[in-house]
Amino acid sequence: MIKKTDPRVKLLIVMCISSLGLFFTKTTMLFVVFFIGLFLSRVFNTNFLVLLKRIKTILYLFTVLILVQSIFIQTGDSLINLGDITILTTEGLARGFGYLMRVLIILISGAIIATCDMRRLVQGLVQMRLPYDFAFMTSIGVKFLPLLMEELKDTLTAIQLRGIDMRKLPIKERIEIISYVFTPVFAGALTKAKKLSLSVECRGFRAFDRRTSILTLKFTAIDYMVSAITLILTVSLIAANQHLF
Repeated sequence: MIKKTDPRVKLLIVMCISSLGLFFTKTTMLFVVFFIGLFLSRVFNTNFLVLLKRIKTILYLFTVLILVQSIFIQTGDSLINLGDITILTTEGLARGFGYLMRVLIILISGAIIATCDMRRLVQGLVQMRLPYDFAFMTSIGVKFLPLLMEELKDTLTAIQLRGIDMRKLPIKERIEIISYVFTPVFAGALTKAKKLSLSVECRGFRAFDRRTSILTLKFTAIDYMVSAITLILTVSLIAANQHLF
């Protein structure tokens, strides 16, 4: 039944989770939203292993954010000092954790959207009165991002095959190599985008003003129930945040 969930319900869930992640400022509430999103990602049978790998990568960003917040925002209690320079503060730790939670919530939202069938997702957007052109571009964007990540992964693999271990390089040389990596990645992405546009034009995209579809989505009782629970839970969390903080 979860696999047949209307994509509009998933869009509503993602919109609520993402909005709460941006709306809340307290780490406690962000932590609650993160675990709710994590539970929903399991319910919708997302690729949990891929999600864990992305979370592992984000942990490095988390460390950098904490250090930057602690060094440039001298508020909160000092935890680690290096002479007269404050390395880690409670405020920097709290803000870094908040940024980490927001990034993870966005990743979980993307993982939930990725479980939608692209054809059903486009039809759902069209039935939400979104023009077909925008719905089609949205679906292409969702499918194009994994291709871009695959291109980046292939480029990094090619560098490793040439005997370059980026983990053992100094930070300056590592940054230079990363700047060189993005050139072939974006060039490959532009090439794929050009081929995609030619393919779409050859198939007569926008040949007629009005487009019909044999697929029609209809809400079931489960979809109505999940939508109602999502809205009630969202309002409850906002009310709890206003009451507690």
